[in-house]
Amino acid sequence: MSRLEMRFLGGFQVSLDGQPVTGFESDKSRALLAYLAVEVDRAHRRERLAGLLWPERAETTARAYLRRVLANLRRVISDHTAAPPFLLIDRQTIQFNQESDYWLDFQAILTALLPDESDQIPTRELEGAIAHYQGPFLEGFSLPESIAFEEWLLLQR
Repeated sequence: MSRLEMRFLGGFQVSLDGQPVTGFESDKSRALLAYLAVEVDRAHRRERLAGLLWPERAETTARAYLRRVLANLRRVISDHTAAPPFLLIDRQTIQFNQESDYWLDFQAILTALLPDESDQIPTRELEGAIAHYQGPFLEGFSLPESIAFEEWLLLQR
Protein backbone atom coordinates (compact mmCIF):
# COMPACT_ATOMS: atom_id res chain seq x y z
CA MET A 1 0.00 0.00 0.00
CA SER A 2 1.37 3.40 -1.01
CA ARG A 3 1.12 6.35 1.38
CA LEU A 4 0.72 9.82 -0.07
CA GLU A 5 1.64 12.74 2.19
CA MET A 6 0.67 16.25 1.17
CA ARG A 7 1.83 19.42 2.85
CA PHE A 8 0.13 22.55 1.60
CA LEU A 9 0.75 24.80 4.60
CA GLY A 10 3.82 26.88 3.86
CA GLY A 11 4.14 25.74 0.27
CA PHE A 12 3.52 22.67 -1.85
CA GLN A 13 5.26 19.43 -0.83
CA VAL A 14 4.16 15.94 -1.74
CA SER A 15 5.82 12.64 -0.90
CA LEU A 16 4.98 9.06 -1.74
CA ASP A 17 6.20 6.41 0.68
CA GLY A 18 8.57 8.97 2.20
CA GLN A 19 10.12 10.01 -1.13
CA PRO A 20 9.53 13.46 -2.65
CA VAL A 21 7.17 13.39 -5.60
CA THR A 22 8.66 15.03 -8.67
CA GLY A 23 7.62 15.08 -12.29
CA PHE A 24 4.66 17.44 -12.08
CA GLU A 25 4.57 18.82 -15.61
CA SER A 26 3.01 22.12 -14.57
CA ASP A 27 1.49 24.16 -11.79
CA LYS A 28 -1.89 23.03 -13.16
CA SER A 29 -1.02 19.45 -12.09
CA ARG A 30 -0.16 20.69 -8.62
CA ALA A 31 -3.29 22.83 -8.50
CA LEU A 32 -5.49 19.89 -9.50
CA LEU A 33 -4.03 17.71 -6.74
CA ALA A 34 -4.40 20.46 -4.12
CA TYR A 35 -7.97 21.22 -5.14
CA LEU A 36 -9.07 17.57 -5.17
CA ALA A 37 -7.34 16.76 -1.87
CA VAL A 38 -8.84 19.74 -0.04
CA GLU A 39 -12.30 19.43 -1.64
CA VAL A 40 -12.35 15.71 -0.84
CA ASP A 41 -16.00 15.52 0.24
CA ARG A 42 -17.49 15.22 -3.25
CA ALA A 43 -16.90 14.24 -6.85
CA HIS A 44 -16.09 17.11 -9.21
CA ARG A 45 -17.46 17.28 -12.72
CA ARG A 46 -14.76 17.34 -15.36
CA GLU A 47 -16.16 20.41 -17.10
CA ARG A 48 -16.07 22.34 -13.83
CA LEU A 49 -12.43 21.37 -13.18
CA ALA A 50 -11.51 22.28 -16.76
CA GLY A 51 -13.21 25.65 -16.35
CA LEU A 52 -11.51 26.20 -13.00
CA LEU A 53 -8.02 25.68 -14.41
CA TRP A 54 -8.43 26.92 -18.01
CA PRO A 55 -11.19 29.53 -17.95
CA GLU A 56 -9.88 31.29 -21.05
CA ARG A 57 -10.08 28.16 -23.24
CA ALA A 58 -12.98 26.62 -25.11
CA GLU A 59 -14.52 23.72 -23.17
CA THR A 60 -13.26 21.02 -25.54
CA THR A 61 -9.72 22.42 -25.35
CA ALA A 62 -9.88 22.82 -21.57
CA ARG A 63 -11.10 19.24 -21.18
CA ALA A 64 -8.24 17.98 -23.36
CA TYR A 65 -5.78 19.88 -21.15
CA LEU A 66 -7.47 18.38 -18.08
CA ARG A 67 -6.99 14.85 -19.47
CA ARG A 68 -3.30 15.55 -20.04
CA VAL A 69 -2.78 17.05 -16.56
CA LEU A 70 -4.75 14.21 -14.97
CA ALA A 71 -2.59 11.62 -16.75
CA ASN A 72 0.53 13.40 -15.46
CA LEU A 73 -0.87 13.58 -11.93
CA ARG A 74 -1.81 9.90 -11.90
CA ARG A 75 1.67 8.97 -13.09
CA VAL A 76 3.60 11.05 -10.55
CA ILE A 77 1.53 9.83 -7.56
CA SER A 78 1.55 6.22 -8.86
CA ASP A 79 -2.22 6.15 -8.81
CA HIS A 80 -2.40 3.13 -11.12
CA THR A 81 -0.54 0.94 -8.61
CA ALA A 82 -1.98 2.33 -5.37
CA ALA A 83 -4.48 0.06 -3.65
CA PRO A 84 -6.90 1.62 -3.19
CA PRO A 85 -6.19 4.33 -5.78
CA PHE A 86 -5.83 7.94 -4.65
CA LEU A 87 -8.22 9.18 -7.31
CA LEU A 88 -11.71 7.99 -8.18
CA ILE A 89 -12.21 8.70 -11.85
CA ASP A 90 -15.04 8.10 -14.25
CA ARG A 91 -16.09 9.68 -17.56
CA GLN A 92 -17.94 12.52 -15.82
CA THR A 93 -16.20 13.14 -12.50
CA ILE A 94 -12.94 13.07 -10.56
CA GLN A 95 -12.67 12.78 -6.78
CA PHE A 96 -9.87 12.29 -4.29
CA ASN A 97 -10.41 8.90 -2.62
CA GLN A 98 -10.94 9.35 1.12
CA GLU A 99 -10.37 5.61 1.57
CA SER A 100 -6.84 5.76 0.15
CA ASP A 101 -3.76 5.89 2.37
CA TYR A 102 -3.01 9.60 2.53
CA TRP A 103 -2.24 12.36 5.00
CA LEU A 104 -2.89 16.07 4.45
CA ASP A 105 -1.54 18.68 6.86
CA PHE A 106 -4.46 21.02 6.19
CA GLN A 107 -6.95 18.29 7.10
CA ALA A 108 -4.94 17.20 10.15
CA ILE A 109 -5.16 20.71 11.60
CA LEU A 110 -8.88 20.99 10.96
CA THR A 111 -9.49 17.60 12.57
CA ALA A 112 -7.40 18.53 15.62
CA LEU A 113 -9.50 21.66 16.13
CA LEU A 114 -12.74 19.68 16.50
CA PRO A 115 -13.96 19.56 20.10
CA ASP A 116 -14.14 16.22 21.91
CA GLU A 117 -17.16 14.81 23.78
CA SER A 118 -16.74 17.41 26.53
CA ASP A 119 -16.81 20.26 23.98
CA GLN A 120 -13.14 20.97 24.63
CA ILE A 121 -10.28 20.94 22.15
CA PRO A 122 -7.74 18.45 23.55
CA THR A 123 -4.42 20.18 24.26
CA ARG A 124 -2.30 17.36 22.80
CA GLU A 125 -4.17 17.47 19.48
CA LEU A 126 -3.91 21.26 19.40
CA GLU A 127 -0.16 21.14 20.00
CA GLY A 128 0.19 18.55 17.24
CA ALA A 129 -1.84 20.71 14.88
CA ILE A 130 0.34 23.74 15.60
CA ALA A 131 3.45 21.68 14.78
CA HIS A 132 2.07 21.02 11.26
CA TYR A 133 1.59 24.69 10.49
CA GLN A 134 4.49 25.89 8.36
CA GLY A 135 2.92 28.99 6.84
CA PRO A 136 -0.05 30.14 4.78
CA PHE A 137 -1.91 27.66 2.59
CA LEU A 138 0.07 27.08 -0.64
CA GLU A 139 2.34 30.00 0.13
CA GLY A 140 3.92 31.36 -3.03
CA PHE A 141 1.64 29.30 -5.29
CA SER A 142 -0.50 31.06 -7.85
CA LEU A 143 -2.38 30.56 -11.12
CA PRO A 144 -2.92 34.18 -12.17
CA GLU A 145 -4.65 33.18 -15.42
CA SER A 146 -7.38 31.38 -13.43
CA ILE A 147 -9.46 33.83 -11.41
CA ALA A 148 -11.72 31.08 -10.05
CA PHE A 149 -8.75 29.07 -8.73
CA GLU A 150 -7.21 32.22 -7.25
CA GLU A 151 -10.50 32.99 -5.46
CA TRP A 152 -10.63 29.44 -4.08
CA LEU A 153 -7.00 29.76 -2.98
CA LEU A 154 -7.74 33.05 -1.22
CA LEU A 155 -10.72 31.53 0.63
CA GLN A 156 -8.60 28.60 1.80
CA ARG A 157 -5.89 30.93 3.06
